[in-house]
Amino acid sequence: MVTKTTKIKATLKLLGRYYEAEGKTLEETLLKLKPPVAKTLGILTLEKGKLKREKIIQPRLVMGLWGKQSQTMKDGAMKNFNLLFSDFNE
Repeated sequence: MVTKTTKIKATLKLLGRYYEAEGKTLEETLLKLKPPVAKTLGILTLEKGKLKREKIIQPRLVMGLWGKQSQTMKDGAMKNFNLLFSDFNE
């Protein structure tokens, strides 16, 4: 049986600029986004097939995942993203 995996498309808006990435998993997709470090609110839009979610991301999570932080901070931020977008991990 062949299973077709739908790619996850992410769009992040920070300070009026858009950053886009695609991947098979939520973690892979988020790590492909390479915004410059900005401690500001962000708007993250994720799409997978017909499923679409848009969330406002707090500066703590933006800095935690894409900033120059320790691995523990990155893991904590990724855990929060997995909780926010748990329906994309299926």
